[in-house]
Amino acid sequence: MTTPLRADDPREVAGYRLVGRLGGGQLGTVFLGRSRSGRLVAVRVVAPQLAADAEFRRRFCELTASARTVSGFYTAQVVDAAADGDVVWVASAYFPGPSLREAVAAHGPLPEEPLRALGSGLAEALAGVHAAGLLHGGLTPGDVILADDGPRLTDFALARLWEAAHPSRTVGATPGGVFLAPEQVRTGAAVAASDVFSLGAVLVYAATGRNAFGDAGGSDALLAVVTREPDLTGVPQPLTSLIGACLAKDPQARPDLGELVRGLAGPGPGDWLPPTLVEMVGERKAEADAHTGTGAQPGRLPRRALLAAAGVAALTAVGVPLAIRAASDDGRQPATADSGSGSAAGVVKLTAGALVEVGREEGDGQGIGYSPDGRLLATGGKNKVVLIDPAAGKQVGVLPVDRALGTAAAVAFSRTGGLLAAGYSLPPDLRSRDDGERAHGRAAVTVWDAASRREVVTVVAASQGNPLGQAHAVAFSPDGRLVALGRDGRDSIGTVLVWEVASGKQVASLVVGPGSNGTLGAARSVAFSPDGRTLAVGYGTDLKGAVDLFDVSSSFAPTATLALDKTDPYGVTSLDFTPDGKTLAGSFGGLAVWDVPGRKLTATLTGVDSHCQSVSFSPDGKLIAGAFSAYSQGGGVVVWNLASRKGTPVRTGRSGGGQVAFGPDGRTLAATTDTSELLGAVQLWSVG
Repeated sequence: MTTPLRADDPREVAGYRLVGRLGGGQLGTVFLGRSRSGRLVAVRVVAPQLAADAEFRRRFCELTASARTVSGFYTAQVVDAAADGDVVWVASAYFPGPSLREAVAAHGPLPEEPLRALGSGLAEALAGVHAAGLLHGGLTPGDVILADDGPRLTDFALARLWEAAHPSRTVGATPGGVFLAPEQVRTGAAVAASDVFSLGAVLVYAATGRNAFGDAGGSDALLAVVTREPDLTGVPQPLTSLIGACLAKDPQARPDLGELVRGLAGPGPGDWLPPTLVEMVGERKAEADAHTGTGAQPGRLPRRALLAAAGVAALTAVGVPLAIRAASDDGRQPATADSGSGSAAGVVKLTAGALVEVGREEGDGQGIGYSPDGRLLATGGKNKVVLIDPAAGKQVGVLPVDRALGTAAAVAFSRTGGLLAAGYSLPPDLRSRDDGERAHGRAAVTVWDAASRREVVTVVAASQGNPLGQAHAVAFSPDGRLVALGRDGRDSIGTVLVWEVASGKQVASLVVGPGSNGTLGAARSVAFSPDGRTLAVGYGTDLKGAVDLFDVSSSFAPTATLALDKTDPYGVTSLDFTPDGKTLAGSFGGLAVWDVPGRKLTATLTGVDSHCQSVSFSPDGKLIAGAFSAYSQGGGVVVWNLASRKGTPVRTGRSGGGQVAFGPDGRTLAATTDTSELLGAVQLWSVG
């Protein structure tokens, strides 16, 4: 519940106007803030005594940068942060609703079905935190918000900063110590399984209204965690065994998060809360609506899925002159940008056009593609594909993807046939008797006729055993006969599935990177060569990646692997061929160029630390564009002349560029980005 600001509280932090207090603790005070557009965020202002600690600031920067890469429906996304001024602060998406601690204190324990929804949502959220290389390390009922469409995990970026700033303090001084795992109590160190233990303890509290190891405080509570067995009295019988396993003293005996998502699966959030809590959430929403001044429901703030970088280093690191101007206050591009004198050979001039907002939900503005005639531009969003008229610089339609679990994250047009495809994850169909349809981690591709916007076919890919599996990339063969989907793999880094569009028949299932798929492993990019004879698949995991080539005419027989010594955590995230098919480019954090017939790397235009997310060749093959994400101060797009290797950098959005594409005439360029209010958008430029 929001309380009024005090006389000595700040009224604004970095452009966010503070409208009330949400809470506080040892790390500082949490305020309800409002952006210039009226969107609400939770702004934590770090306590001055901590902000004065240089080591704390360094660790704060590391953790908030990593936290910005965390994505998922059940996490309160970190959208902005700074530690280089007088005030150290971090802003997260705000969800109106009580904390789990408030809800249980006011209305008692949760029934079984809400408890299942709570547990599976938090397990999925923690899996996303772990995938970003983070641990929560201090989950308590106060870190969980009960929103109307499911639980949200908060403070995953900062839960361990108190200990980092005060390494001499005992673990007993940690808030919420009764929810710590035994290994944390003994050594002060957390592992991934420690978060599973804390989740189990939180679920016992939610189910019973009391702590699993008794109500003792201080060192007695910590001793109980280490020596006593949990009291599960009152936990619904069907969940007793699973929650009890979470509380095993041995970390290796605890279930993993995927097992928890599967074991706790219920009918899904929907109207997931009991009536008394629905009313409580409604009160918080009404209060939030009053602060927006519009009556619009505040909620998830879109952001780019970023990798940590520092300011404009993402652009300067690519080795091009930094002849750019900062983005204007409204988040739009400056009028023009080039990398030197306009008469210099090989210089590309970019002139910013429209910045087209594509939605107000987390995940809006994912993937991008032009129709062959250049009259349409498509980008994915939450349960939709947005169509843009690039000439007019405005939205002209929306294709609903109601069956998607979240975002239609991959889009592609066919070169012939007038088709448009979108790839997305599917929720489990818990009403089905088919085990495959009830499984988490399924994916699908829907194909439409772009002119009539009529659905042509939807094909479904079975789960690969990863409950958090996603659809990462889609591509058509040049004749529009085939459509390919890149995704996670079972006993491999990734899998690519290929279907006939006309019949919906699967014609290939290709394994890339045999072995374990690691933490973030997947086939994240797919591209057919212009002659349709080769399918290229980019993939990676654990800072290693490659591109596998397959011969389409020989039943997709593998023909070559183009390896990279080092990639970012996601591997090769984007691929594009030149029109003659002889050159292939790929983003891997950096930007690589290969000679396809010679099967060799010919250039690395920028290294892995520049955080290049996607690539696109111009239709004549003379230019190549790369999109770059960056931390806090924004990244952007660089366009190189391939012959001269000279590049033109331009800034875009607050969080940089996501996906980039040249128009079919080579005169326009588009990239997914965000506005100054962190809303998903597409930026357009003219090239010449």
